Amino acid sequence: MNISKDMNPKSYEKPRILTKASDKCIFRICDGRGQIHQENKPGDDYMVICQCRKYKQQLRKIKSAGIPTDYTDKTMNDFKIDMYETDYSVRLAKYAKQAVTGYLDRYQEFEDMGKGFYFYSQTKGSGKSLLSMIIANELIKRYELNALYISVVNMLTELKNKMNQSNSKVGVYDLIESFKKADLLILDDLGVEKATEWSEEILTQILDDRMNYRRPTIITSNVSVEGLERKYPAGRIKSRIEKLTFPLRLPEESVRETLSKQDNEKMAQMLFN
Repeated sequence: MNISKDMNPKSYEKPRILTKASDKCIFRICDGRGQIHQENKPGDDYMVICQCRKYKQQLRKIKSAGIPTDYTDKTMNDFKIDMYETDYSVRLAKYAKQAVTGYLDRYQEFEDMGKGFYFYSQTKGSGKSLLSMIIANELIKRYELNALYISVVNMLTELKNKMNQSNSKVGVYDLIESFKKADLLILDDLGVEKATEWSEEILTQILDDRMNYRRPTIITSNVSVEGLERKYPAGRIKSRIEKLTFPLRLPEESVRETLSKQDNEKMAQMLFN
């Protein structure tokens, strides 16, 4: 039966949401299942994807990247220039923040070049790891890429453990391939590990593959680029890192130590005031 124009149900000015909002949805739009039941007019209803589903997918990607829980929600706003004390440290931090911001804004161009960063500073807690994981978080959110974060010490330990297993060849190959093929690889604390002929060979394999296929790599280290030749005497690590990354020196100040002192002062006030 045809319905005359005058008898058509009235359309809503905006789609009417039929789904009952719940606290299970971080945006309080859907019921937590990631879909919104909407209606243009009676009898014309449909489902749309809620923002919370994409948010959950991003969180899963961040967690699967191996990023520690304390860093999974970090953004550029968390890299605070005023945490550094000396003028020189502030200048270094400003330069690093400007460089990282520019990198994120033009990432697709740098991705085509296969370029990342080499953050270095002899001081622990200076912001190297924080900046590297901010980059990972932002790129996962913007481009939904597959990132992988691991400290060099843990990477080598995992490989050694795989080698001691019965199916070692398969396990070691798969693990090395995951480091080679990740859209973005973050190698934390390069230079802390005990350098051996074997460890240098493993690092060379991974860096060489990433260099050849232009896959961006972020590296943090307590060793300057010039000092890499002394740390890795075979000489193959330095040249690959120079090709893969743009070096950025971080201040020789421990922001982590400053933040820890602030936390303790806050806790003391809560306990005794």
